[in-house]
Amino acid sequence: MKKYIFITLLLPMLVAMLAGCGDDINPKRPIVDQPGVVFIENGRRDTLPTDISHEQLKQALIDNDWEFSYSFFYDDYKIGNRGEDGYVSRFRYDFGADGTAVATDLTDGKTYSYNYTVTARMVTLKSAAATFTFGVIGMDKRHMVCDESLVGQVAPGYNSSSLTRRMIFVARK
Repeated sequence: MKKYIFITLLLPMLVAMLAGCGDDINPKRPIVDQPGVVFIENGRRDTLPTDISHEQLKQALIDNDWEFSYSFFYDDYKIGNRGEDGYVSRFRYDFGADGTAVATDLTDGKTYSYNYTVTARMVTLKSAAATFTFGVIGMDKRHMVCDESLVGQVAPGYNSSSLTRRMIFVARK
C-alpha cells in the first residue's frame, strides 16, 4: 500500500518536472544604460554624458568629423563583442550646417553624399540609394555612442525582436 501511495504522489511531481522543461524563462540582461554611464562591448561600461539636448547634438555633429570606430550587436538578453558585426568599411562623416553630410570610405576614399536631419536625438542620413537612422545614446568631445535598430533582422545568437547595433564613433578634427 505504501508503494501505491508513494507512486501516486511521485507521478504528479514527475509530470510537473517534465512539463516544465523547455519553458525556462530567459532572464533579461542586467546591464543597461544609466544616466552618465553607457554599456559598450562585452558589457563593459563607459562614462559619457547622456543628457544632451537637440541643439548640443546638432552642434557637435557640425563641429567634428565623426569616424566610425567599431560596432557590436546586442538584444534584450545578450551584449556582443567588437568584430562580430560585419562592417567591412570604416567611414568618416562630415556634417555641414546646411543639412548635408559627406561620408568618406576610409578604405578606398570614395565619398557618399547625404541630407541629414536631427529630430530630438535621432539622426537620419538620406540619399537616393539609402536611408540610415541612428539614435545618439551619449557623447562628449572625444566619442559618440549610437544605436541602430535592427528589429526583424537576423544575427546568429540574437533575438530578432530586440536586435540592435551599437556603434562607437570617434571625433576627428
